[in-house]
Amino acid sequence: MSQHSNLSPQASAFSHRAAATYRNDVLRAPFYGILEAGWSTFALLIAIRHFDAPETYKAFIAGAWPIGFLLTPLTLYFVAKRQIRPSLASAYMFSLAALLMVGATVIQSLTLFTIFIITSQMATVQQGPLMIQIYAENYPARERGKRMTTPFILSALSMILFSLLGGWLLDSSINYYHLLFVIMVLSAAACGWATNRIPSVPLSTDHVGNPWQNFSLMWKDRFFGYLLGSWMLLGLGNLITMPIRVEYLANPKFGINADNTTIAFLLVVVPAAARILSTKLWGSLFDKLHFITTRNLLNTFFLLGIACFFFTKNMILLTLAMILVGLATGGGKIIWSLWVTKIAPHEKVSSYMSIHMALTGFRGTLAPFIGYWILSNSAPKGVAFAGMLLIFVSIVLFECVRHHPRFKT
Repeated sequence: MSQHSNLSPQASAFSHRAAATYRNDVLRAPFYGILEAGWSTFALLIAIRHFDAPETYKAFIAGAWPIGFLLTPLTLYFVAKRQIRPSLASAYMFSLAALLMVGATVIQSLTLFTIFIITSQMATVQQGPLMIQIYAENYPARERGKRMTTPFILSALSMILFSLLGGWLLDSSINYYHLLFVIMVLSAAACGWATNRIPSVPLSTDHVGNPWQNFSLMWKDRFFGYLLGSWMLLGLGNLITMPIRVEYLANPKFGINADNTTIAFLLVVVPAAARILSTKLWGSLFDKLHFITTRNLLNTFFLLGIACFFFTKNMILLTLAMILVGLATGGGKIIWSLWVTKIAPHEKVSSYMSIHMALTGFRGTLAPFIGYWILSNSAPKGVAFAGMLLIFVSIVLFECVRHHPRFKT
């Protein structure tokens, strides 16, 4: 007898939809991990060591992912207006990213390379609020954290393998980055194929609203606005340090001058391994613990990771720092992706998420420029102090609303 035979037709359809979503998300995850590894480390590394890019170019490349977040409210409105299935629209975005990565692979101009790298990432991130609406529609509320842990683990595993391969190839010859980018092109195409197979229904324009209506949630829903402000400080504190980690390890003037394999190992392999080991735990904690408890535990790991990284040249301490960052990232990806489901009306989840992503884009766009500006006027330690202060203030602000009645524990 089928396991769904005792369910009502509506419950059975929901169960099948959840299973299909999970199955295809698991298919997509390893290819998405390759894209994450390529963009988070190798794009900037190639700009530094192959193109000898000036700081403005490096800041734009480091901020490419969040620049795309700024456009997500417009993308969400367009997809709802055109009545395109969210999974199909997400597949289009991955396909566009693949085409743009072809340009980054074959071009030899720094300016055009930067444009293709930025726009390919901008295209990819447009699927964020669309996918969170799919998760909200297709997964039961008490299972969302659990359902997303396996895809995150698979993504982290592929990040490790691709990073080790990439570091080894680039140490053999920096020109092998073309081969890495070909792998990324194929991975983006595979993501599009798997995403299109996820069941979804067109968004309602009544629920999505236009971008201005969505942005107005920041002041109409004051509690949401407060949390966004607290998250802004947290995000800035963390994000200003991220590109500086690559700079700290790769730039000879800071005294480490690590090889490409070591950089990939420290910045991708170590935190990805920590993510794999902790993701199941974080998924369970997200479903069971109070939001503020989980959020501030993650914030503490981020703060300690920065403190351990920028005040040493010892490889053991640098590895410890990236383990802490990896632990924080393992839970951070889950809580970043799903936290609006804790406070938003069910039918407005994608609208809330689009504003969260847009503000993530705003701070992520600013952060590399702020980080490089601080670096140019001080040292990596100066960037670290600024980041730690911002994260500490965010911890205090989050604690101030721990007992707000809107949190669903």
